Amino acid sequence: MKHDVECPSCSSVKIDRKEEHTLSHWPIQIKLMGTVIPFLENADLMVAADCTGFATAGFHSYLGDKKLLIGCPKLDDGMYYVEKFTEIFSKMGVKSVTCLRMEVPCCGGMTAILKEAIKRAGKDIPLEEIVIGVKGNMLGKRAVPAE
Repeated sequence: MKHDVECPSCSSVKIDRKEEHTLSHWPIQIKLMGTVIPFLENADLMVAADCTGFATAGFHSYLGDKKLLIGCPKLDDGMYYVEKFTEIFSKMGVKSVTCLRMEVPCCGGMTAILKEAIKRAGKDIPLEEIVIGVKGNMLGKRAVPAE
C-alpha cells in the first residue's frame, strides 16, 4: 500500500486556535505530509512518537505553540523518515526541533532520525529531546548535540 496517495486527509489545513494548547494545523501524521509544509516556515517543530500522546495526560502542555508531526520510529520505515525530514529541513526554515519520545529503546530511533536529517540537510537547527516514561512522567529533557 502506497502512503503518499492523494487523499483529502493529506491536504494541509490551518486551524484557528480558540483554546491554548490545541492543534494549529492538520494533518499531523508524518506519512501524510508533503515536504513543502507552509506552516513549518519559521516555526518550532515538535516530532512526537505516536505513543506519547496517549502515555501522558499533559501532552498538549509539551506542545505549546510548536507545530506537531507524529510517527513511530519502530513500526514505520526509519530511512523513509530520514529522507523525508532531510527534504523538509532543506526546503523549510524550521527554527527548532523538539523530539518527544517514550523511554523505550526503540523510541530513541526518532531522535537519531531527526539528528541525521538535520545533518544531511546541512542546517544548524537546534534539536531537543524530551523522554516520557511508560507511566506518563517526564524522565528527562536535553539538548541533542549536533555531533
